[in-house]
Amino acid sequence: MKASKKIFVICLVLTSITCGLSALKVAAENSPVSDQQITIVRDNCASTKSTLNQVHVSDAVLRVNMGQAYDSMSSKLMSRFNDRVSSNSLNNNDLVSVTKKYNSTLDTFRLDYKRYEEQLSLAISIDCSAQPADFYNAVDQADQYRDLVHADVLKLNDYIDQYQTAFDQFEKDYQANKDEGTK
Repeated sequence: MKASKKIFVICLVLTSITCGLSALKVAAENSPVSDQQITIVRDNCASTKSTLNQVHVSDAVLRVNMGQAYDSMSSKLMSRFNDRVSSNSLNNNDLVSVTKKYNSTLDTFRLDYKRYEEQLSLAISIDCSAQPADFYNAVDQADQYRDLVHADVLKLNDYIDQYQTAFDQFEKDYQANKDEGTK
């Protein structure tokens, strides 16, 4: 239970940072950047860059912590338990199915985070005073990638819940079979 609470807290922090990044980009759309938006970017260039640097640093720490937690969930819990169940010739189809989906989403999370991190670094490297439209668009793209990472986190958490449900059903079926065998 501690692991799921930790993951929940991490997700909560990630969500709050996402909201902060969304506020920075003003009201980005795929249309050209307006003169008003350019003025806002130029006027807030220093504080925006500072905030983006802080987000970049805190996201790096979050990524490491979340990545380790998600990796442990897969390699130390799901896969090991699935192997143990399989080696005892018990039905673990539902558990294996959820684990495969989880691992696939974990790979997607890694790729999406890498794209997000690279885009955020690119945005930070742009001189927002000299190139406000490029900066604005780069921040907008980083935010879109960040939304993908957030969606991946939600999916991973959903698969953890699905695995718990499959585990509970496995345990229930196992106990029922065990009880029938002793009669």
